[in-house]
This record gives sequence, structure tokens and C-alpha cells, in this order.
Amino acid sequence: MTPCIIIPCYNHARPLAGVLASLKPMGLPCLLIDDGSEPVAAAALDALAGEHGDWLTLLRHPENRGKGAAVMSGLMAARAAGFSHALQLDADGQHDLGDVPRLLEEAKAHPEALVSGRPRYDDSVPRGRLYGRYVTHVWVWIETLSFAIEDSMCGFRVYPVAASCALLGEVRLGRRMDFDTEVMVRLHWRGVPMRFVPTRVTYPADGSSHFRLWQDNLAISWMHTRLVCRLLWDLVGKGLGWPARLWRQRETWFQWGRRHWSRTPERGSLLGLQIMLASYRLLGRRGFGALLYPVIGYFWLTGRRQRAASEQYLARLEAFAATEGVRLPEGPRSSFRHFLRFGEAALDKLAGWRGDIAPERVELVGREHHEAAIRSGQGLLLLGSHLGDLELCRALGTRLGQVRINALVFTRHAARFNALLSQINPGSGLNLIQVQEMGADTAILLKEKIEAGEWVVIVGDRTSVTREKRVVWADFLGAPAPFPLGPFALASVLACPVYLMFGLKEQGRFRVHFEPFAERLLLPRAEREAALRHWVQAYADRLQHHCLQAPLDWFNFFDFWQLTHDEQ
Repeated sequence: MTPCIIIPCYNHARPLAGVLASLKPMGLPCLLIDDGSEPVAAAALDALAGEHGDWLTLLRHPENRGKGAAVMSGLMAARAAGFSHALQLDADGQHDLGDVPRLLEEAKAHPEALVSGRPRYDDSVPRGRLYGRYVTHVWVWIETLSFAIEDSMCGFRVYPVAASCALLGEVRLGRRMDFDTEVMVRLHWRGVPMRFVPTRVTYPADGSSHFRLWQDNLAISWMHTRLVCRLLWDLVGKGLGWPARLWRQRETWFQWGRRHWSRTPERGSLLGLQIMLASYRLLGRRGFGALLYPVIGYFWLTGRRQRAASEQYLARLEAFAATEGVRLPEGPRSSFRHFLRFGEAALDKLAGWRGDIAPERVELVGREHHEAAIRSGQGLLLLGSHLGDLELCRALGTRLGQVRINALVFTRHAARFNALLSQINPGSGLNLIQVQEMGADTAILLKEKIEAGEWVVIVGDRTSVTREKRVVWADFLGAPAPFPLGPFALASVLACPVYLMFGLKEQGRFRVHFEPFAERLLLPRAEREAALRHWVQAYADRLQHHCLQAPLDWFNFFDFWQLTHDEQ
């Protein structure tokens, strides 16, 4: 990724000086677009360009054309200079420049996406501006038939230059304050993913706004009219029909489709998690639990693929139990009950981190192994799974064992969950480590934590995010299934004791299973493949055993027995 910075500027030379001083240490090339500033401000911009000439290029419009026009000029110049991404930010100092690395990191991880800030305002925000944003949010949800765009008005964002310039070459967009929203909606229509990073936005007391109350509101209204009319034309004028298009859009609404599990975008946000936590605190377990039925029913009805995966898993389990003569627990087993159990596990997760689960309700199966591991003071690797509530296991583990637990996650929600966890339980010993792939740097980091006596948790029942076909096939519930190679290779590199951990809820009582797996998981070079098959099959056997004991507690809602690429 080769990023640059784009700053549209109109008469904001004074605050821009501080902005440039903050940006300079980051070492990124900057394109400053003077959108027809008045003579005094233009002269100040010339002076700033001279001062920062080693990394800043000044472009100039002879007259004021609007913020959108300035950003478009910057994007076209970025493409001509060979940049792949352009970070747009305002010249007036509203944006928290400390978040620039976070936006660029997100863009690097998702180079095809438009990455935008999701504003967190303080008391300086004008009330009218704040309320007006929600009107635009509603229109954008209508125009996209989705909730994928969380905020369309933030001027702090990273554009993928090629996709953005392709749009500019084909569609005439609004040139002023209507640009930020329109370009985002139209890029969404073209299939460009949207990613959002929370960021603080302030309105300086001595700041000046170029928002023209009547003209810009009129332009924004006309922009929404154009977009809705275009949507109607696509829905009706092209003969698709409303019902067919809405049905085709249903998976876009909920970010579901035929894709690897990791490429399903995180639908929640820190705000959503905070709302869930606040509801739990206000309503209590019983009241919040009552809300699960309509919510889970909604997701069950709209999640065709997830529902089909659940039905497939339950059918395999029933057939395997019948073949092996295993008696399954009493009670109904349907895909809806499976979904509902997943929701109940979310409640258990909150209760676990808040300390609302009384110790007498928890049975630690394998307590002698757990106590021995604590006494040893050694670091160890815990192989978990998506059977039961792994977060609950971690919560109980920190309370029972008083150890630092590091959990590897392969999605972008680590920062969100860490932030929420700090609110629920500031003294938590859990740290989420977000990784994209299992590389040498990850192994070194984890080796240091093991040597410090900390515990590392990784799940062993989901294929790799970046190398899906690096798998080992093992028999699972009567059929071959792909298990990831990475966790077992990591266990070998770490050269530490390996345990299994499963957290199940049986007849209203929590049972955390803590099982020794390997004193050292060895993969001799000459017998590496055979050794891998042995260890993966051993893991699959234990996972299978516990699935038969708690059938509704396995939460992999995708076709576990087939690689994604085999579906194409």
C-alpha cells in the first residue's frame, strides 16, 4: 500500500499550520488543495507549502469550487502520482490526528475497502449538526437497502484511489458538502466494502465553518433525491421488480453470503456492545433474556445459509449418534433452538465477565489438572473451540487461576471487545491479540508470553483467514472435515504444555472442562504429516465427544465439512 494525504482547504490557513505540524512526523506525502482561498489565506498557504516543501505539494483552484471538487482534484492527482490510497482529512483541526495510524492500518488490512472514521463527539458539537446527521443516516440506509454505511458524513477517511477515480470518471458527483455522502453511497453500489474506525471529532471554539445553511442543505436534499431516483430506476425501471431486488439484497443487509467465515464483516460496533451491556444492567438476566426471542427469531428467519448450516450439523450429529449407539441429551434439537442457545451464550458471556455467575454454579472438570498448571507457574497453550462459551471459560479462568490469559483472534473486533471488557471488568486478566495470519512475528510474541508464565488461547476448529487450504482432514461426526494446521504447528513451535478447554452449560449448571492434551506437541521433521494427522484427529475426537454431550453448544454456523473454494 502506498498512501498519501489529501487536505482540501478554503481559508483555513491558521488551523492548518497545527495540522501539518502534527502530520509531519508520520512521513506521508501530502497533497494540499487550495480551493480558491482569499488572498491573505492563499499567501499563508504558499508560506506553509514552502515550509513543508519536502513532503507537501500545493495544488490550487483559481476559484472556490467546493470541498467535494477539491477532494476530487486530490484523488485524481494521487492517481497520477501512483498512490494506491488517499487519506482525506479536514484542514480545520476537527479530526483526531492520533487516529491516522489506525485508519491506515485498517486500510492496509482491507485494501479494497473505503475506510472511514465513525465520529465520537464531545460537547462542542452543534446540536443542529448532530441531529441533521441522523436524517442523512436514514436516507443512506434507504439508498443502500442496508446498514453497511455507519456514517457517511465524516471527512476523515481513506479512499482506495483506483476504485474512487473510476467512479469519478463515469459519474458526475456533487461538488460541495454533498460529496462525502454521495461518493460513499455510489462506491457501496459498486461493491466497494466499507470499514469504520471510531474517532474523536471536536468543533474548536474559535473555528469557522463553510457550511452554507440554505445552499448546502438544498444541495444535500437534491443529492438524496438523485440517489433515491436512481435506486428506484434500478429496482423498477430495469425490470428487476421490488420483490426480486429486495430478496437479492437480503444478504447484503446482514452482511451474509457465500464466503469464508472470516470475510463476513463484523456487524457490531462498540456502541452496539455498550447498548447490549446497558440493557443487561437495566433489565437484568431475566428481562434481557426475554428480548432474545424476537431478536433470534429475526436472525433465524433472515439467515438462510446459517440456518442451513445448523440443520446440516444437527442432521450429521443425529445420524452419527444413531450409528455409534450414543444417546443424546433429552430435549428438542432444531435450528431455531440452536440459534437461541447461541444468544443465551452471549448472556452467559456478559454474566461471566461481570462476575454475576456464582462460584457454586460452576463445576471445573479436571480441577486437579488446572491447579497443577497454576502451581507450576509455567506458561501453556489452551486449545479451545467454538463449542460452548470460550469467553466464559476465559473469564472463569482469570478468576479461578489469577493468570494472564492472551486470546488470539482473527477478526477486527479485538479493539472493540477489549474496550468493552475494560468497562465490564477493569481488572480482567484477558488480552485479545488480533492477528491476520500465523507468522514468525506472532510466534515470537507468543513465545515471550509463554516464557513469562502467561497462558495463550487459540481455537482449533476454524480454517485460516489467509491460507484456508492449509488444513489437516480428520474424521468428525462421521465425515472428513478440514481443521486448521496453524494452531497445531504453533503448539509445536511454542514447545510448552498444551491443554484443551471447553465451556458447556448442562441442566442450568456451567461445566468447564480442563483437559491435558500434550506435555509437548512434537512434530518430528521425518514424520511431520503423520504426527499432524494424529494430533488433529485427537483434537477432533474430543470436540466430537463434547458435541454429543451438548449438541446445541457448537456455534460454527457455516458448512464446516467443506472448504469455501470447493463451493465455487
